[in-house]
Amino acid sequence: MWLSAFVKYSIIIYGVLNLIRWILKRKWGSVDRTNEISAKGKLVLITGANSGIGQATALEFALRDANVILACRSLHKAIDTVNWIRSQTSLGQLICMNLDLSSLKSVRKFAEEFNAKYDRLDILINNAGILLPPEEKTRTADGFEAHMGVNHLGHFLLTNLLLEPLKKAAPSRIINVSSMAHSWCKLDLDDLMSDKEKVTPSSLLVPNDLYSRSKMANALFNKELAKRLQGTGVRTYGLCPGMVATSIAQHFKGWTVQMMKILQPLFYYVVKTSEEGAATTMYCALSKNLISESGEMYQNCGYWNPKDRAVLKDEDAKKLWEKSEKLVGL
Repeated sequence: MWLSAFVKYSIIIYGVLNLIRWILKRKWGSVDRTNEISAKGKLVLITGANSGIGQATALEFALRDANVILACRSLHKAIDTVNWIRSQTSLGQLICMNLDLSSLKSVRKFAEEFNAKYDRLDILINNAGILLPPEEKTRTADGFEAHMGVNHLGHFLLTNLLLEPLKKAAPSRIINVSSMAHSWCKLDLDDLMSDKEKVTPSSLLVPNDLYSRSKMANALFNKELAKRLQGTGVRTYGLCPGMVATSIAQHFKGWTVQMMKILQPLFYYVVKTSEEGAATTMYCALSKNLISESGEMYQNCGYWNPKDRAVLKDEDAKKLWEKSEKLVGL
């Protein structure tokens, strides 16, 4: 009796979960490859291309026969990603380059090597990001709060150092991966390293304030960058990939990790895979719908209504840019 009841309710629960996923997938949208500019032969640079969304993005560009630079802190992991991609396609050229966004020295060295080898860059995807336990108060090699240093300042410097090859390749695109988390915090522009602000810890589903502030910085950077690049043919796009099952929270310990392990079988039904998370990145990088757009934000392969996210003020974007310039020495 109990066995038949168990089977019955298991089938019902399974059906409900699949219905939920079907509904969510329709909401998430998908890439329309018939409405893309050609990526064949284009030079694409992806930070953090060795795992998660970055890895899935690298595969998508390889499938489109692009020349992809995997800019990663670990060359060993980058090579593993190349082997993984090659197991699925022989298209495209895959190039591994070392880039540690937590070190301004590494960013400058990377840019020097890139500019010495290439004179153009068609698409820059600022994808890499970290999420660390806030109580550890981790700092970068340059003394910056780690989330702000890696997620924002590293990409800020990298982008500025690669503007000339981007301009030479115009029309070209810069993709800045932000997050819905940018709406969940207050960014004090006079306390970028969060030395004064109290920081809430990460919960099972909500990232900590340090991460959220760095994602707000990504959004403001995208807005100001578009203004400064007007008339150059270089366009910028900010995005939220959605809730994606990646290894970004790998550094966490304790009950949060244990709960995630317990709930992992259910995640498939309510969160995106890395491939689904990369869809909005591909949309911003290649969609013909966005040829004339710049400085806006997107999610679920479509325009992200400002009413559904935090307000991005022009004066805040300008102030953040000026402070970032001083911090990275531009």
